[in-house]
Amino acid sequence: MRILLSFSLLLICIVVSCGNSEDKAIEETLTVRTKAYETKDADLYMTSIAPDYKHEKNGKVIGVEQIKKNFLTNVSLFDTIELTNSDRTINRDGDKAEVAQITLVNAVVNKTKSRFKINDRIVIEKRNGKWLIVKESDADFLEGFVFGGSH
Repeated sequence: MRILLSFSLLLICIVVSCGNSEDKAIEETLTVRTKAYETKDADLYMTSIAPDYKHEKNGKVIGVEQIKKNFLTNVSLFDTIELTNSDRTINRDGDKAEVAQITLVNAVVNKTKSRFKINDRIVIEKRNGKWLIVKESDADFLEGFVFGGSH
């Protein structure tokens, strides 16, 4: 009986620790994404994006080049950007995961501060041992930014 109990506990520990390591790896990808936005580093950002990134939006296919262009558009206007993610949930199913989170954006343009929230939904897949973004929210930082004031 003790052997069975010990084996069961060991098996539970292995399952829990494997899940945690995968969640940590997903968190690392999200951290790279956040750091890329805050440093406006397109090359760093692209390391978190799957090379075959492609999804359809309003009848238009969004691929790797467009996602990089969208990133540069989002960050180029701002003097500084600070992101804080909260209420993050990771729903993982094998080598796929969907992340839902609220991203609070603090941005500055010409000494004018603005603060807004984005409801982020990000789809991540494990490719060659690395978790990469295969679909991002349709969030546009410019939509939330209020020129000439903050909210």
